[in-house]
Amino acid sequence: MITRILYDEEKEAYNRVVNHPVQTWEWGDFQISQGHKVYRLSVFDRQKLISGYTLTFHSLPKSNFSIGTILRGPAIDKDMIENVKKLAQKENAIFVKFEPNDVEKVYDNRYQLIKNKASIVNYPHLFSSPKVTFYPHTFLLDLRQSEDELLAAMSPKTRYNIRLANRHGVQISHSTEDADFEIYLKLLFDTTKRQGFYLHSQAYHRTLWSILKPMGMAEIFLAKYQNQVLAAFMIFKWDDTLYYPYGASLDLHREVMAPNLLMWEAAKYGKSLGLKQFDLWGCLGPDANASQTGFGFHRFKQGYGGNLVQYVGSFDYVLNDKLYRLYNLVDKVRWKLLRLKARILR
Repeated sequence: MITRILYDEEKEAYNRVVNHPVQTWEWGDFQISQGHKVYRLSVFDRQKLISGYTLTFHSLPKSNFSIGTILRGPAIDKDMIENVKKLAQKENAIFVKFEPNDVEKVYDNRYQLIKNKASIVNYPHLFSSPKVTFYPHTFLLDLRQSEDELLAAMSPKTRYNIRLANRHGVQISHSTEDADFEIYLKLLFDTTKRQGFYLHSQAYHRTLWSILKPMGMAEIFLAKYQNQVLAAFMIFKWDDTLYYPYGASLDLHREVMAPNLLMWEAAKYGKSLGLKQFDLWGCLGPDANASQTGFGFHRFKQGYGGNLVQYVGSFDYVLNDKLYRLYNLVDKVRWKLLRLKARILR
């Protein structure tokens, strides 16, 4: 078997073997649009492309150094490490972050362990990362179940809220219209400002939409009450999975429970497409408690009764140890300042 960089004409073959939206060819195009360097590599067995991954390098401002990432790629192996090391040296990378789309543990909706795969990641210069890009856990809903089975697995409160939203006449729609995207985008920025979160610019989100929409990966879901949009999601579709990466809601008419119905209708939409699962794109771990940041989002997602999945983790392949320690120190301070700025500007 050999690993090599792909040509543009191999785009379709590459997309057939990757299993997460952020590993698609189009997501790589989006990264290029943001000024990043992208390498698409694939493993070939007798000229047949059998797996692939995208390696992205982000240049550090006012320096000749970069940071590499392989997010939600395949399981790490020796061949991948060797190929990544060569490109990382070429790009003068301080380190490369690996976050494989490789499941280690699965818990049921009562947090009982039902699957435990021994995933040993042990290579020289590869260390557990002090900072993650993706949440190391997520909830997965099995869309192969019937609607009655899905409803039965939900918490009683979530089922009640869905019925309540229906009784109030909350209306759900979904489309790929740019006008609906603009509604979603305004609501997204209003929500993050209200909650004091940091978010990429509107230009970033518009570029993402312009690249993913034509390939049929992204759709906008809206929940309306009395002709006013109360909640909006951007939903991704890839392979056999529906994803919920972005959501926003108004702090109005919370009593009609629009987000609960919106999530349920998104799940039903995934079922109608014949998809196998709905990935709620991140949550806290099985020991989550109310004192943790993000617990409200975790509890909202938990109510839908999916299995809690734990990935193998986040790992940094370090090429420059001194600069790696300095980078982590500076980055920690930088994010504290960004979060402080977001809270101040609320």
